[in-house]
Amino acid sequence: MTTAETAPTGQPGAQDAARRSYDVLIVGGGPAGLSAAEAAAKGGARVALLERQKEIGYPIHTSGGSWISDMKALNIPSELYYPIRSVFFLSPHREVRFDYPDPVCCVLDVRGVYQHLAGRAVAAGANLHPNSPVERPIVEDGKVVGVVAKDHRNRITEWRAPVVIDASGFSCTLSTRANLHAGYKRYGYGAEYDFYAPNYDPNSLYLIMGSQVAPAGYAWAFPRGKGRVRLGVGVIRPDVEADAREYLDTFAERLPSLAPVFAGASPIEYHTGLFPSEGVVERFVGEGLIATGDAAGHGSTLVGEGIRFAIYSGQMAGAVAAEAVRAGDSSAQFLARYDRQWRARFGREMDISYIVNQRIAAWSDEKWDEGIELLKRLTPAQAAELLRGDYSAGLFLGVLRRNPGLLRTGARKFFELAMQRLGRPGPLSDADLATSNA
Repeated sequence: MTTAETAPTGQPGAQDAARRSYDVLIVGGGPAGLSAAEAAAKGGARVALLERQKEIGYPIHTSGGSWISDMKALNIPSELYYPIRSVFFLSPHREVRFDYPDPVCCVLDVRGVYQHLAGRAVAAGANLHPNSPVERPIVEDGKVVGVVAKDHRNRITEWRAPVVIDASGFSCTLSTRANLHAGYKRYGYGAEYDFYAPNYDPNSLYLIMGSQVAPAGYAWAFPRGKGRVRLGVGVIRPDVEADAREYLDTFAERLPSLAPVFAGASPIEYHTGLFPSEGVVERFVGEGLIATGDAAGHGSTLVGEGIRFAIYSGQMAGAVAAEAVRAGDSSAQFLARYDRQWRARFGREMDISYIVNQRIAAWSDEKWDEGIELLKRLTPAQAAELLRGDYSAGLFLGVLRRNPGLLRTGARKFFELAMQRLGRPGPLSDADLATSNA
């Protein structure tokens, strides 16, 4: 038994700690963990999920922006997301609006979605344990075989399973302590008010860029129906030392043009959250251990979007965990099939989003104004595909056809690198645009 397994001498309850055994153990009750629990249980595994908070879906750490096509694909009920018909991009001196008569993006009822996922996991046979903070992994002969946690009565309990899934989000509770990866030094920090705002247009979503409102980040206003709207500010640390909370509290003074739509508004909730902004971690499987969701950097760094990716990633992780249990093989070599499946589906998308994030995080206000001018030349469909990170060679060639001057600027290197990621290596030329059907 290693040091990771043994409770410190003199710790209350250390000598008579309870022990529970399952096939798959999941740490974290967010969208990745809950989806993993459902998938693993459907695969025939005995599943336990430990969540440190007393309630699934609380506190809220995210604004909940997402995409209707993904919510349908993930079987999220339509009453749990609010469709958006107009999207505004604002820079210090420019503005562009895209209208969607048939909405493509949406704002989630975050708590409702999480609790819906919890219900699905329970219905599949998983056991959920809120108010069960995990203290450390149990490691034997280099393999993660469980965790030490406290229960709702503050008793120490050993939870053991041949496969353990780290879905603990930004904190990476198990991955860092089991030396799977080192955690995150670059991250997005966001602060948000959920307002009741009777004068806000319920069809309009705003994304606002510039040093005045959010240096090395952006601000947002996301309506979610019934007079509610989420107003937030996110910045990237340590790119800047700005405090998102200060920028949020002075938003009306920093952007007076939006002050009228918040007239008569009052906050009902306050949210803060951290989001990894370093791209996908190099390793997210180890001996007996799988990392998923934010614990593995499985969110898009383009706009700090994580929920849909967390659900997809959790489903993959849970399915592979159940396969490992059935095969009696929880080695890193067996679990690596999750790594391969995930990278095949999302790897290129995440790589390109991270390249974009690194470029635009350093943009000046003048550069943001130029960026908005470029957006004005796109169709609503192209703008949505870019924002969603739905990259393709056709999309990029279509953007270049509408903005041919980009080939004569520093943006050429980005497009060539992105095309290389998409399997189209080589320099771009005017001939590419002339022959493109994008």
